[in-house]
Amino acid sequence: MLLARGIEDAFPETRLVRADALPADLTPFNPVILGFWCDRGMAPEDIQAAARRLSDKDLGCFATMGGDPAAPKSLEWMEKTSKALAAEGEGNTLWKTFLCRGRIDPALFERMTAMMGGEVTPEREARRKASEAHPDRMDVVAGVEAFAELLGAGREPSAEAV
Repeated sequence: MLLARGIEDAFPETRLVRADALPADLTPFNPVILGFWCDRGMAPEDIQAAARRLSDKDLGCFATMGGDPAAPKSLEWMEKTSKALAAEGEGNTLWKTFLCRGRIDPALFERMTAMMGGEVTPEREARRKASEAHPDRMDVVAGVEAFAELLGAGREPSAEAV
C-alpha cells in the first residue's frame, strides 16, 4: 500500500481504489495503474478480475516481490504478468511497468519453508531479510518517477490506481 499511496500523493489527480471496490463505470478513468505483488508466480486474482473490466485504457503496472527485482527472471515475470493483465481487457495499451522488492508474508514464508523440507538456506534467509523493509522511501521515489510520464502533464485529468 505504501507504494500505491506514494503514487497517489505525487499525482493529486489520481484516486487510489482497491480492486474489490472499483466503481461500476470505469469509462472516465484513463490512464489506470494496476498495483500488485507476486502471488504464486502471477498477479493476485482480484487484480486479474479488475483487469478484465478495463477496455481501451492506457495502463501502468507496478508490483512488489520478495526476490531480486533486478534479476532477469524477475524482470521477465513482470513483463509477462503486466502484458497478460493488459490483455485481460480489450484494447488496452501497456505503457509502463515498475517492479521493486516487497516484504514476504511471514505465514507464506513458513508454508514455503515446510514445503521445501523445513530448512532455510542462508541465501533464502538473506533474500527474506533484504525484503523485510520494502517497499521503502526510495522505492516510492523510483515508482513515482516511473509513472511521471503516464500520469504527468499532457494527460487527461483523471487516473485510477488499483
